[in-house]
Amino acid sequence: MTQQRPTSFLRRTPLRGAIVRYLNRNLPSDQQIQPRLLWPLYLCPWLLLVHLLNPSPIWILLVVTLLGVYAAAYFWVRRQAGTIRLERRRRGTMLVAGDSLQEEFVLHNEGVLPLLWLEFDDDSYLPGYNPSQVVGCGANQKYTWRAEATCEQRGVFRLGPHRLSSGDPFGLFRVEVQGRHSEALLVYPRVAQLPPMELPRGALIGRDRRRRPLAGDDRSPVVRGYRPGDSLRHIHWPSTAHRGDLMVSEVEAEPSGDLWVVLDLNAAAHRGSGVKSTLEYGIVLAASLTAELLSGGDRRAVGLLAAGSGPSGPLSVTVPPLPGKGHLWQILAALAPAQTGDTPLDALLRQNRDLLGRGQTVVVITPDLTTSAAAWMAELLHLRRAGVVGSALLVTPAEERDESAQQALWELLVRHEIPAQFLQAGTPLRTSLTYRRRRTILRSTPTGGVVVQEVEEEVG
Repeated sequence: MTQQRPTSFLRRTPLRGAIVRYLNRNLPSDQQIQPRLLWPLYLCPWLLLVHLLNPSPIWILLVVTLLGVYAAAYFWVRRQAGTIRLERRRRGTMLVAGDSLQEEFVLHNEGVLPLLWLEFDDDSYLPGYNPSQVVGCGANQKYTWRAEATCEQRGVFRLGPHRLSSGDPFGLFRVEVQGRHSEALLVYPRVAQLPPMELPRGALIGRDRRRRPLAGDDRSPVVRGYRPGDSLRHIHWPSTAHRGDLMVSEVEAEPSGDLWVVLDLNAAAHRGSGVKSTLEYGIVLAASLTAELLSGGDRRAVGLLAAGSGPSGPLSVTVPPLPGKGHLWQILAALAPAQTGDTPLDALLRQNRDLLGRGQTVVVITPDLTTSAAAWMAELLHLRRAGVVGSALLVTPAEERDESAQQALWELLVRHEIPAQFLQAGTPLRTSLTYRRRRTILRSTPTGGVVVQEVEEEVG
């Protein structure tokens, strides 16, 4: 990304600053004329002094010619200052990692003077994308060009702002037009087809409504401590009198079948970098599992739970379970900016115990295969006693593999009857969200001509 030159460089001396302010009088704040070559003007007083000491028409001719050239150059850029306009249009509204970003730029020259050259300098922040160009445009005409880049990474990026720079034929002045508009670009994580896996489905599918008995909620024999928000109708007075603290009876309600995808973003557990890292692979698994469950025949309600970091600091993601394919994009938008943080998986589960209701299902996606895995497994067992069924998708690093640690963890999961499946980061997965599009490409011929071709391709 090109860095803008500091303004102080253009105003190193009081005289230069005064000239710059005079040249830019009555111009909008987003337009500025900057002198590129001023030292020939400093010769004018010396030429006049020489003429006084040794009169000659040559000295007057040099002064008049020099001032005339500068006046013509300044008139040229002054007329261009308010006549340059740029439109940029982005094709497509939703981008998934791996898609192609396409932008179209239309330069309008609404003046009577041609743009001999114009430099378009873009400050977009998108890896691998640089639409900066140097173009020309005739008087009262427009010039169009396109830029394209592949969005290799998911995340939140920025398109714009930009700067337009042009000048006079003599190279004495430079006019800059600052485009202040910028647009946030959200690149969703990729959704892939997962291998067959057995996950707990809960006691009821998500499309069934929660039913309650006609006589009200059934009370279970389980008694627990009072929590803020509990109804006073459920206070178990004998236990309250016996223990001296408010005790309430659990309410028997049919399970909803809702599923929570809990993504581990603890930096201490992740390994690798790039698309083969356990972080990126875990996010792809979370997005793919959500898409599979929301588009399935049983129409389950799926939510997302994670704690990491984002572009502006710590990021806590809590997306309540909802059914329907439209809910997928809400979860993908929450996953797009997610990065690793400092919250361990067991702490994330412990902090959200009250959020996970009885009869729901929790699927943990984590690369934590070390001895600290016992901590989040203990939280899954605690949730099981509260009526929340749990399972795990374990992401192993792409390069380093500890077979003994995996075997020990697998035996521990089997012993506690926690369904689990291992997936190695970097394993190729076929893209699930795909669509076909047509686009125009330009191919050059050996004779120097250009052939326009329409191609159809599958993207996702």
